[in-house]
Amino acid sequence: MANDIDLYINSQYSGFFPLSEIEERFEEYEAEAYELARIIDWDEVILYAIFSYDEESQAILSADLMLLRMPYEVYRELYLKLSKNCRLFFLRNREEFDYEV
Repeated sequence: MANDIDLYINSQYSGFFPLSEIEERFEEYEAEAYELARIIDWDEVILYAIFSYDEESQAILSADLMLLRMPYEVYRELYLKLSKNCRLFFLRNREEFDYEV
């Protein structure tokens, strides 16, 4: 298992980073996504991270951090096209925020 993970910011390669730094940045993007989710429409989402995993070991291979506002249907189409070894993190505008994949 590799110690460092490929990090992308808005799909731009940023380099290899240890998991602890990825987690820190992930928390920052998650917090910003919560703030943005308060102002989006009922049929929109904020996509804030996509993690890619190794199929066998389930180790994180890469993380792409972003803050993308999009209609839920666009998110759904994207989700269906991505590899089963990817996990998307997003929020919807609700009174209580949920993770959905």
